[in-house]
Amino acid sequence: MKNAVARQQGDIMIGGIFPIHDGISRQSENTFSQDFQCVGVLPHAQLSRKRKLLQLRMSKCAGLILKITEEKKMAAVNSADRICTEGLRLRHMIDAMSMIYSIEKINNSTLLSGITLGYEIYDSCSSALKAVQSIMHLIPETVAVNNSTNCSHTEIIPTIKAVVGEEYSEMSIAISRILNIHLIPQISPSSSSVVLSDKVKFPSFLRTIPNDNHQTLALAKLVATFGWNWVGIISSDDDYGRSAVEHLNIFFKQEGICIAFTKIIPTYIDHPDLADSLNNIMNEFMIESNDFYPTDVVIVIVKTQIVSKLFEECIRRNITKTWIASDIWATSNEVSSAEEIKRVGTILGLNFKGGNIPGFADYLKNLKASKYGEMNKFIAEYKNLRFGCTEDYIKYLECINSSSKYCALTDSIEKKSPLACKVEDILSANDDYLLQIAEWRAEYSTALAINAIAQALRNILCKKGKCEIDLNLSPSQLLDELKMGHYYFNEEKFNFDSSGDVLTDYDIIYWKPTNNTIEFLTIGAYNTTGGKVKIERNDILWHTNDNKVPFSNCSKTCMPGFFKKHSDITCCYKCLKCPEGYYTSESDMTECSKCPFYQWSEYGSSHCTNRTIQYLEWKNPYAVALIVFAAIGILTVLLIAILFIKHRDTPAVKAAGGNYSYLLLSSLLFSLMSIIFFIGQPSNIFCQIRQPFYGISFTLCVSGILIKSLRILLAFESGKRGRKIVLFQPIIIICVSTFLQICICLTWQIVKSPYLSELYSVPKLLLLQCNEGSYGAFGIMLGYIGLLAFICFILAYKGRKLPEKYNEARCITFSMLTYMFVWIAFIPIYMNTSGMYVSAVQVFAILASVYGVIFCHLLPVSYIVLFKRNTNNTERYLNSIRAFWIKKPEVSFPQNKVIHSSPSNSILRKRCRSF
Repeated sequence: MKNAVARQQGDIMIGGIFPIHDGISRQSENTFSQDFQCVGVLPHAQLSRKRKLLQLRMSKCAGLILKITEEKKMAAVNSADRICTEGLRLRHMIDAMSMIYSIEKINNSTLLSGITLGYEIYDSCSSALKAVQSIMHLIPETVAVNNSTNCSHTEIIPTIKAVVGEEYSEMSIAISRILNIHLIPQISPSSSSVVLSDKVKFPSFLRTIPNDNHQTLALAKLVATFGWNWVGIISSDDDYGRSAVEHLNIFFKQEGICIAFTKIIPTYIDHPDLADSLNNIMNEFMIESNDFYPTDVVIVIVKTQIVSKLFEECIRRNITKTWIASDIWATSNEVSSAEEIKRVGTILGLNFKGGNIPGFADYLKNLKASKYGEMNKFIAEYKNLRFGCTEDYIKYLECINSSSKYCALTDSIEKKSPLACKVEDILSANDDYLLQIAEWRAEYSTALAINAIAQALRNILCKKGKCEIDLNLSPSQLLDELKMGHYYFNEEKFNFDSSGDVLTDYDIIYWKPTNNTIEFLTIGAYNTTGGKVKIERNDILWHTNDNKVPFSNCSKTCMPGFFKKHSDITCCYKCLKCPEGYYTSESDMTECSKCPFYQWSEYGSSHCTNRTIQYLEWKNPYAVALIVFAAIGILTVLLIAILFIKHRDTPAVKAAGGNYSYLLLSSLLFSLMSIIFFIGQPSNIFCQIRQPFYGISFTLCVSGILIKSLRILLAFESGKRGRKIVLFQPIIIICVSTFLQICICLTWQIVKSPYLSELYSVPKLLLLQCNEGSYGAFGIMLGYIGLLAFICFILAYKGRKLPEKYNEARCITFSMLTYMFVWIAFIPIYMNTSGMYVSAVQVFAILASVYGVIFCHLLPVSYIVLFKRNTNNTERYLNSIRAFWIKKPEVSFPQNKVIHSSPSNSILRKRCRSF
């Protein structure tokens, strides 16, 4: 009791442990460890330094082992009792005041009529060992020396029925292991470690907040809300920090977030490795990688004092980040009041939802130490800190009054009131300073804890409105009731779930710079039951130059037109351009989509465009050239036709075929006209017409040349010409040969006719061209014309010695060879050409074939008619025939006579007429 910082006697006592001070020092020669016998907690204690654990042997509790890790300045045997000497932590003092106020308010109410609650509050000095020592003072019955009672939860009834505290998880873990032995309820207002939800290890631990599972999930959801996927973590080297990191890893994976680095930092401010740890963190911030972007977002899960040291280093090294605070420092006035705190960047945080404690604000503004006497030590200490006239403060005032440029402003001086050194009775002085630094969250959770205990006691002790004191009430009874009941505070209902937690929501806090201070602005919330984050982004002033959300991704966003190629780290990737024909319309797509067949995209495109339709257009230079040649050919054929008609009675025209020469001219004209079906936008009709149109036309042409060659050969070479000339019917040959080509074309159209084809094989283009349907039928059609041309070639070769005026062997040979060479060359060129030039190739072949006939057959005759008129008479042609007969050794005539002398003109004329 002598070590309690606040105490008030009551019918039922409630213990409290709060980290009211920052540090501890030794008191001389007081012994902490003793030899305990079995009293339900600590029987015969024997310590083995080598094994670093305290093995506890109990008469009926054999096998219980309590592990206590040794620390450099925390020896477990003969250690001196610690007292708190470091700075007063006002925030936690207010939490203790919340407990006192709530108990007094309950005592002044009818909730426990006739029963008063008392309290005994200890200061843990932010030390786990000091917290354990405090528990020993709170429940001395359970650790009495030489107590030989059995290990039962009810045989020894502790005076303290419940304990409120501790606030830090690692301290709650330490004291809960002791309280668990007798199932003394422990209700923490802010210890959030997930470890404490294990009811096998910590059956008597409860808390009025959610566990860190919810906080770490909320942190992951908050990071994901801003689109960050590359964050750093700084956590404390204790159960609280390690558990938080473990769960963050799990939830980050679910949200697609990667951890850039994890830094573990010592828990205590005086740890010898703290400076090195901070230096390593600063170096991590300075590292630049060619592969990954530096993270701008850092989650900090450490104590307030450590955060202050961390930010001091950041300010000194000019490091600016986006910091996300855990509940432990999300609304810390100690951190927010640091000099130049704005330079560290943007600070967001999560904290438990607070609430209003009716009347508590007025209570804090009217604190009176005399009311509590000697049993509320921290009130008097606070009054001295706030209003006391210390030597340091007097020197500071003198420095200020001397207009010195630099006056040292310590933490204690900063807490001084303007009334310091001016009030006579500092114990009665008051102001609203505590209201300015109060956070209203842990205080509210503390009030929930006290009210839950009081209402559970009412359920046990009060029947029909009357309450009876039961000194034999065991803490385990109270624990059972606490777990089962539903409680009310400020008209809000709450209860402890199966893990001993109260599921409250989280506030999202933004540290808003206002003038020279920081305002803790609630900008959103996280719902623990629904797992949803709601946030007002417009309330945040980011530290970036353009006030936009900072970029904290491992890789930059892949813009439309690019896709992500992941590395070994899932959040890190390279942005590669989509290949041609593929696109991405949104950012950060993992693969490119293929364009529809009728569309195309360039390399690195964000959308597809319609393909350019391509065919042999009329305005195409190649088409224009072909059309010009076709037009020249048509004009030439028409002029020759006119010339032949005008000079149809001349021997030259008659020798060129007479009336059949008009058939030849017509077929050439049709062949040239077929070219129009090969140029311009193709259609199914054009595709089906163009090949038969040309094939039949040119077949007619070659047939005309064939009968011409055959007639001359029969006239001059046949032994029995008269009979054969009579049998020779040119029209039948022309009809039969043309009919066979018509049959080939009809069969082609019926079996597999040509059709319009759309080709997408060429990038950017939609090629319209005619597919011949059956290339075999196409080949047969051309091959048939080639066969006729070959026959003409053979007949021309046989008639090479005929009369000069009738001998066109060289012309026919050349024209037919031209045709065959052209079309033989056409086949491989045609098969290896695509697009609009397929039509151009065939048009060229058609022109070459037609021009071959024109140049070899028609132009020589036209030349004779126009420029050799003196030779274009019957006499000259008769002389040519006479010269041919003279060279023949014998000639058979129709009268079966052999003539050895030159034939008379009348006979030659008859011969010519028969020809």
